Amino acid sequence: MSDVPEGMMRIPNLLKPKGKRRSPSPAAGLAPSLSNARGSPLRLIEQALAGVQAASPQGAALAATDGGAGVDGNALSRPAVLLIVNLDRFKLINDLCGPAAGDRLIEIIHHRLTGILDRSPVIHLGADEFACLLTEPPSQDRAEQLAATLLAAIGDPVSLGRHMVHLTASIGIASGTSHVMAAEELLRAASIALSHAKDAGGGHILRFSPEMFSSLAERAALEEDLRGGLLRGEIRPYYQPIVALPSGEVMRFEALVRWHHPQRGMLGPGRFLSIAEDVGLDDDLLYAMARQSCRDGRDWPERIGLSLNMSPRQICNPCVVAQVMRIVFASGLAPERLTIEITEDAVIHNVAAAQAAVATLRQAGVGIALDDFGTGYASLSRICTLPLDMIKIDRTLVQSLDDDAGRKLVKVVMDLGQSLSMPVTAEGIETARQARDLTALGCTFGQGYLFGRPASARDTAELLASSEAVSIDC
Repeated sequence: MSDVPEGMMRIPNLLKPKGKRRSPSPAAGLAPSLSNARGSPLRLIEQALAGVQAASPQGAALAATDGGAGVDGNALSRPAVLLIVNLDRFKLINDLCGPAAGDRLIEIIHHRLTGILDRSPVIHLGADEFACLLTEPPSQDRAEQLAATLLAAIGDPVSLGRHMVHLTASIGIASGTSHVMAAEELLRAASIALSHAKDAGGGHILRFSPEMFSSLAERAALEEDLRGGLLRGEIRPYYQPIVALPSGEVMRFEALVRWHHPQRGMLGPGRFLSIAEDVGLDDDLLYAMARQSCRDGRDWPERIGLSLNMSPRQICNPCVVAQVMRIVFASGLAPERLTIEITEDAVIHNVAAAQAAVATLRQAGVGIALDDFGTGYASLSRICTLPLDMIKIDRTLVQSLDDDAGRKLVKVVMDLGQSLSMPVTAEGIETARQARDLTALGCTFGQGYLFGRPASARDTAELLASSEAVSIDC
């Protein structure tokens, strides 16, 4: 572990569970030293290391030669393996079942972990995170097998009142083999591995490797650049046409975010959206997109609409919704030309807040589309509580058209839209055959590379000036 760069603590949010937000600050790009706070994760692990090392023969010998001064918890006098365990989606469970049930769940998980690890310390670091310290470290394969056993134990159902909870978790593993290695360095490495495990979608086990630090260093650099990029106007909307089927006539454009990075070139949302969410810049990004796209859309022909995406958290925040509407009114774009696209997760996140936001937007004339339909977990009964104007089916359903079962599923969605008097838009159309099949099934609108890739505001204006119809071979 001695090859870990000294500046590792500059990587922000190593211990912050994914999806939780913090308020931005002038120094938000730098992580404070973990040893600043009494009872911090580092301090708790140092205390556990000191206790275990003092009880070991090596620790006793060191204490004797040191005149009884004790063992320094900052340096490892014997090999150790640290596992950081983070419960996936714990906040959702805590909100659903209540804080008391959440505390009970933490106690149950702690008991399960200690039962498996026996004499190895299990430390509750706070919230939904535990540290498991293996001071008689097994082999690398054995450590990962042990981590898999922990995941299996965590996954056993837990009864919390009326709810049966099925948990998953992410685990980061780091090994310390040097007698001069600091506990802080061990914690950093395990935290980096945990961050990668959570980015992989949860329910994963990853061991630290130096390459992980390199990717987090790049992420930290992107975070710093993103703050400046928002101020410099580098975040811009690109527009993809949504056309009527089967005519191919352009009806609206969806605004898709792109970053014109001065050194890295054009970056898609997959490179920076999660960073914006983690550091609290996603609202600023939304406002920048809304300002520019509404100004661009104002100059299009009046019959051409604009679609803008909002995340579940944003649509459930009345302050964010109000600010978006202020931007729309200030731009001069008629609200009736705007459609806000939300996902099924918004229904799960907060049904009452989503209903209030949708009602506010529709009263102003804004349309609401349910994006990526068929990929989430919301029930139809909950979806029907929202006054929607359109359903958009995900590209994965479009790609399943060649399969008989997939075609039947798409037909069910089309019939559902018709029964609810909602037009259906299919995303990800890449071939003329897909367009013809969807038209035959009753799909109203299409979107995808067949009709056009996302284009800049200038190219979009030129497209509209030359022709308002896209020719497709049906």
